[in-house]
Amino acid sequence: MAGIEKDYFALEEVEERWGVPRRDLAYLAENGLLKVSVRLYGVRIERGSHEETDDGRWFSIPEEQTWFQGLQDLRPHDVYKLFHEGEIEVQHFDAPDAEYCHVLHPDEGIVVKREELVVRREERDRAEAKHGLGGTPRTTESVFSQRNDFSEVTLGDRTYTLGPIQAQVVRILYDAATTASPWRHGKLVLAEAGSSCTRMADLFKTQPEWRKLIQSDRRGKYRLNIKFS
Repeated sequence: MAGIEKDYFALEEVEERWGVPRRDLAYLAENGLLKVSVRLYGVRIERGSHEETDDGRWFSIPEEQTWFQGLQDLRPHDVYKLFHEGEIEVQHFDAPDAEYCHVLHPDEGIVVKREELVVRREERDRAEAKHGLGGTPRTTESVFSQRNDFSEVTLGDRTYTLGPIQAQVVRILYDAATTASPWRHGKLVLAEAGSSCTRMADLFKTQPEWRKLIQSDRRGKYRLNIKFS
């Protein structure tokens, strides 16, 4: 009998699949090697970014407020407390560098219990390939993963925090990478993403190592530096 195709899994399911005790799962999560999540229902959250003034002060720029239903990733230090205490109040969720995601309602945050923790399917698969868990051969290629609509992507040990148009370019190239023709004309990709730039290098000039993420054929075409079987 075929099992249910799930988008996320309880910790017990991951432990059973990998054949590891809870303490090993906790080690991975507490040290940022495995992202764990919690499912929210009807929680109002605010997303935004932090910027620094010329005199060294930081301020927040709200970008979105919404009633949220779905999965949110927890920060490693909150996961540490949760594994040790069993229940904590959470007011802030994991977010890319210089960004934030916090709870507006309930005012005091939400109570999260250890037994409510789950692992997303893509995160489970990434960890398996990265660390050779559950009998999965450790990959010799750089593992790619993305979060928050490609605003944060990881390739191997390198994480990129991307702007909206940069993220859209990576999304387009990711979709292309799943086809038999992963190479795309750079100018067409930039136009489709809504960029005013005509060169990929101009759009990604804030990402010094972007060429490790995106490959060029030196004839105007680009592809994401990943491979699918």
